Amino acid sequence: MTSSVASATSGTSPPRLTVVVPAYNESDNIAAAIADIRSHIFGVVPDAELVIVDDGSRDATLDIARGLAAGDPRIRILTQVNAGQGPAVVHGLSEARGEFCMLLDSDRQIGLLDFAETWRLAQSHDAVLGVRSQRKDPWHRLLLSAALRAWLSVLLGVQVRDANVPYKVVRREIALRAIAMMSTQPRIPSVLLAIYLRRHRHRVAEQPVVHFARTAGETTLRPARLIVFCRAALSELARFHRSLNGHP
Repeated sequence: MTSSVASATSGTSPPRLTVVVPAYNESDNIAAAIADIRSHIFGVVPDAELVIVDDGSRDATLDIARGLAAGDPRIRILTQVNAGQGPAVVHGLSEARGEFCMLLDSDRQIGLLDFAETWRLAQSHDAVLGVRSQRKDPWHRLLLSAALRAWLSVLLGVQVRDANVPYKVVRREIALRAIAMMSTQPRIPSVLLAIYLRRHRHRVAEQPVVHFARTAGETTLRPARLIVFCRAALSELARFHRSLNGHP
């Protein structure tokens, strides 16, 4: 992977929070997504940084992000050859400098109006996991989430209400320990992070978050790709489970 830093947080003290946002072909969403973060997250945590990881976008996503980052030292832009959302998330976490890391998608489907409560909870927990209420996703994504909950419960004995929610705040040192146990380019790092938190009995708070229907851009996980994705995800879950149990 290669990285291109558009701007870096000024000063010598590390930020309290790093917001990691993977982006692929989100030219219709990225400007508003950045504006949301500036308003609702930077407004609560002034010494935060935003790390956007462009996953080889073929549209204007990267140019728009770079333009908005210019002159704002809180925003860094990383780039990589298209490898998928999972590797983009891990790339961002690996470059994060904050005491806490937040995982957030660029599609604006998660509302940020309740972030102040998220940040309050984070101060007394190791992680805060969002739980989407009244999800506005297509049927195949709802089916995938239901299957995932069953797999985690039956195969791993882990109870997580919304393991793949793109709204997680976790202490950076814990996130780095978790990704060190993953494959080099994991498909579902957010899910594996939730498993790691539960299996290691970290202090975890769950918080309901507002979920919106996607209004712009296109999802990369269409029904035709669902079977292939699920097969790979199951294999990845099995490998991670073995790693947690100390087996190669």
